[in-house]
Amino acid sequence: MSRIADRLSRTFEVISETALVALLLLVGHEVFLRYVLNAPTQYSVEFSEYLLVLLSFFSIAYVLQRDRHVRVTFVRELLPPRGRALADMLAYLLLIGYSGVLIYYGGEMSLTAFMGDDRSSSLVSFPLFIPYALIPLGALALALQAAVKAGDAAQRVRAGDPSMSGEE
Repeated sequence: MSRIADRLSRTFEVISETALVALLLLVGHEVFLRYVLNAPTQYSVEFSEYLLVLLSFFSIAYVLQRDRHVRVTFVRELLPPRGRALADMLAYLLLIGYSGVLIYYGGEMSLTAFMGDDRSSSLVSFPLFIPYALIPLGALALALQAAVKAGDAAQRVRAGDPSMSGEE
C-alpha cells in the first residue's frame, strides 16, 4: 500500500504543480487584459477558484508524505519515543477518519451535481461535479498516505526503538 500511496501522492503533486503554473498564467493573462487592454475575461476568476481547490486538495497527501504539515508538537515532544509514536499513530488514525468524512460528503456532493447536471451560474456554465470531485479524490490520497504513516508509527510503537522515531 505504501507504493500506491506514494505514487498517488507524487502524481497529485505533479498535477498540483502544473495547476499552480496554469493559475499563474491565468492570473497574469487576466491582469494584462483587464488593466492594459481594458477587456476583462468572463472565466478567469471562476477557473482560478477551481485551480485553487485543486491545489489545496491534491497537494495535501504529498505534504503529509514529506511531513511538512503545520502542527503543534509541544506536548508530543515531552513524551518518550514510544509515546510520540503512539501520539503519531492516533493523529494519523484521526486523519483517516477526517478524510473518510471528506470522501463521503465530497463524493455525495459531486455525485449529486453530476446527476443534476449542476453548472456554475456564470456565463461559462462549467459542470460543477468536476471541481467537487477534487475534494474526495484529494481526501482519498490523504487517507492512503495517513494509513501508511499510521502503519509506520505502529511499527515504531512495537519496536520501541528511539532510532526509528521518524524525525528528521
